[in-house]
Amino acid sequence: MQNLEFNYRLLIKEILAKGDVTTGRNGDTISIFGKQLEFKINKYFPLLTGRKIFYKGVLGEMAAFLRGPKNIKDFEKWGCNYWKLWADENGNLDVDYGNQWLDFNGINQVDAVIKSLKENPYGRRHIISSWRPDNIEKLSLPCCHYNYQFNVSNGKLDLLWHQRSVDVAVGLPSDFALAALMVILFANETDLIPGKVVMSLGNTHIYSEHLEKIDTYLNTPILTPPTYKLNKIESIYDFEPKDLEIFDYNHGKRINFKLKE
Repeated sequence: MQNLEFNYRLLIKEILAKGDVTTGRNGDTISIFGKQLEFKINKYFPLLTGRKIFYKGVLGEMAAFLRGPKNIKDFEKWGCNYWKLWADENGNLDVDYGNQWLDFNGINQVDAVIKSLKENPYGRRHIISSWRPDNIEKLSLPCCHYNYQFNVSNGKLDLLWHQRSVDVAVGLPSDFALAALMVILFANETDLIPGKVVMSLGNTHIYSEHLEKIDTYLNTPILTPPTYKLNKIESIYDFEPKDLEIFDYNHGKRINFKLKE
């Protein structure tokens, strides 16, 4: 598990050394394209230790996704407070996260994948997709992570996570936790053991305004990551942040990076 944070830092250093400097929709970035990160989910939960990660917001985000969020209140109810950037004046949101998981042209993809994992575990069609080209222009924010393929190997459940756009300083550390939680919840629902996550990353970037704080983070020690326990839940749809307990999370100071719209 400690290798994840080590490899995360190698990714940062590669971007800083080899990345293209560009000006995009919301600021200047240094970026590379087409990288992979992989980590196992055993007794450890993938939280960075060189800086403090607000993981409860990520757990709350998953709780909202599994209920089809339509308003910032759907996130804030579970302690996830960073979606207001994309809401309208009434707090309404139009996002395909979660909503397309539960209703993609009438198909509940979560139910379908759980069913297929139980009935045909070694199949190659255990996929959830959030990318709807016909929806893109309507959305508050198009999905950054948009496709999730599960695979069963030796009784373990693995996940291939596809992401088109990766904010390395702010988003990616939360995505580690979100992807791991996704595997943990689907494994729990299908009597499998959490295996590994392979993250396939598209445009992988660091905003120029984050560079100074990134340098501060790189000079902090890496500690042993926390352990976790998923308490009993009746259904994946019943998940609440309190159901995943995190133990012994030792970390450096909080480093505040500004979230970009």
